[in-house]
Amino acid sequence: MPENFAKQPVVRSPNGKNSVQLTRDYKFRITASGKKIAEFALPEAEINFEVDWSPDSSQFFISYSDSASYGGYHVHLYRVFENEVTENKLPELVAADFKAKHWCEARGNNLFFLNWTPDSSRAFLVAEVFPTGDCGKETGLYRGYLVNVSDAKILRVFGVKDTAAMEKNCRTSGKLVLPPARVIGENVWSAA
Repeated sequence: MPENFAKQPVVRSPNGKNSVQLTRDYKFRITASGKKIAEFALPEAEINFEVDWSPDSSQFFISYSDSASYGGYHVHLYRVFENEVTENKLPELVAADFKAKHWCEARGNNLFFLNWTPDSSRAFLVAEVFPTGDCGKETGLYRGYLVNVSDAKILRVFGVKDTAAMEKNCRTSGKLVLPPARVIGENVWSAA
C-alpha cells in the first residue's frame, strides 16, 4: 500500500547482496553490495505494490495497480549487473501479444508476475482481460506466458486450465512447476 513507502521497507535479494527499498518520496532505491546504483519512480503506480527477486539475485520485478479503485495491473522487470540496473522489455512483449488476441476496449488488460524458474532463466507472467462486465465476452479470460529472460522470447503460452493449476501450486508451494508439454504430431502445444 502507499503508506508502506513511509516505513521504507527493504526487499533483499536471496544472496543478501542486492536490495530494493521503497522510499518516503515514492521511489524505488536499488543497491548492490551496499552501494546505491539506481533510484526511480513509477508515476502511474498507485497501490498493491509487489517486489521480489529472482532466485539467482540478478533480477527483480515490481508490480502494481494504477488505480486505487479497481485498476489495471502492470509489471516491470529489471536486471542488476555490476553497478547498473536495466529494464527488460519482456512484460511489454507479453502484454502486446495478449492484447493482439484479447482486449478489453473499456479498461485494457492486466499483467501479473507469477514466478521464475529455479535457475532464473525463465519467468512466468499472467495476462488477463479485466474481470468486469464492461469487457464483453472475454471478461476475466487469462493466459500464462513462459518467457526466456535473456533473449526476450515467449516460449509457451498456456491456457486457462494449465495457468490456473500453475498459479495455485505456486501460491501454495512458492515454486513454479510447469506441466509437461503435450505433443500432437510434430507440434508441441498446451491445452486451453
